[in-house]
Amino acid sequence: MGEVKVEIEQAIKTLQLKQTDICEVINIKKLYLELLDCFVKSGDRKWWWEDFKQEAFYFVAYERPFEELIHIIPKESDTVWLMIEDDQEEYYPIYNCKPAVIGELIGECSAFEYYVIDKNKQWLLCENHSDQLIGVGKELKTLNSSRLR
Repeated sequence: MGEVKVEIEQAIKTLQLKQTDICEVINIKKLYLELLDCFVKSGDRKWWWEDFKQEAFYFVAYERPFEELIHIIPKESDTVWLMIEDDQEEYYPIYNCKPAVIGELIGECSAFEYYVIDKNKQWLLCENHSDQLIGVGKELKTLNSSRLR
């Protein structure tokens, strides 16, 4: 098991999150490849944010971007996919996750890149290793126009 995945699993235990809050997607290969095809121009790569198919937009600089996610994710999103970058895994782990727990979960871990993805594949948010919060998708951009650079 990859180091980041171990950290996530430990954070889930520490925060006493329930399966209804977050649970790992089983058989992630199919979903990972679908998401890759939907969002990335150049195929499988380490940093998806370097080559999104849709126009990317950047949020204002936040000291701890993951703490802002609850205000940025569209309110009607009951659950989203949380994909964590873990190079020690064959495919990045993906979790079904309630938006309300993402910030706290990430705050329990060391820094890593992650992607928050709408289950209808209409938008994506990510935080990269430079603490930049990047988004794609018209709905997400429209809802957060006051938070963009």
